[in-house]
Amino acid sequence: GGALISCSAGFLNVPRIKGTHTAMKSGMMAAEAAVDAILSQRQHDELAAYPEACEASWVKKELSIVRNVVPLVEKFGELIGSALANVTMWAEYIGVKMPFTMKHHPNNESLWRKDQVKPIAYPKPDGVLTFDRLSSVFISNTNHEEDQPVHLTLKDP
Repeated sequence: GGALISCSAGFLNVPRIKGTHTAMKSGMMAAEAAVDAILSQRQHDELAAYPEACEASWVKKELSIVRNVVPLVEKFGELIGSALANVTMWAEYIGVKMPFTMKHHPNNESLWRKDQVKPIAYPKPDGVLTFDRLSSVFISNTNHEEDQPVHLTLKDP
């Protein structure tokens, strides 16, 4: 079996460009439903506790507020769509529930096969505005020892 969780299930708050917390919470809810099924010795059935947990969680409330943002921008363009999205989002935030949920277009309608597109030819880093990866890591002050041992290990693979 399987469960759609995290970004694959659309748990992304687009206007705030955040999704890690909602993705982790969706994974936690799915895991709790799976553990419940295992402890109840259930097999070959639906994890009904997962969608129920999603409905009752803070994730639903957070994502419900922003549910129409992307479709409004897709339908009406960046300027008008963003203005409409802003109005509907803030109305929902103060408790005025919009009586509609717009539909998204399926992702496959905007994707092209690899053989139909030309690879992007990125310019070489100029050292002024753009930098190579190693320089960018250095500038970020990220520091790891060359021979640092792996710190994420499975106790029982």
